[in-house]
Amino acid sequence: MCGQDKTFTALEPIILANIEAIPDRDLTHLMYAYGVRKVGNPELHAAFEKRLALIADRLDYPSMFNAIYYMLFREITDESLWRKI
Repeated sequence: MCGQDKTFTALEPIILANIEAIPDRDLTHLMYAYGVRKVGNPELHAAFEKRLALIADRLDYPSMFNAIYYMLFREITDESLWRKI
């Protein structure tokens, strides 16, 4: 994997400040990257999950892949979110 965990930590405020403007596919790439590395503070993951709940039913296949693996990495058990995907 590229980058260091401290890079991901430094990016968190930027992501949080712009999370509503991040395109769906780009958001799921970020989610996957944070999920697979097991980095990110709870506030970031809460924001990811909140936004995912809004966009889950309109994701394309690559984005669904990223979102599903993020949910598996984070062990998310929210049945309504799984059903949307």
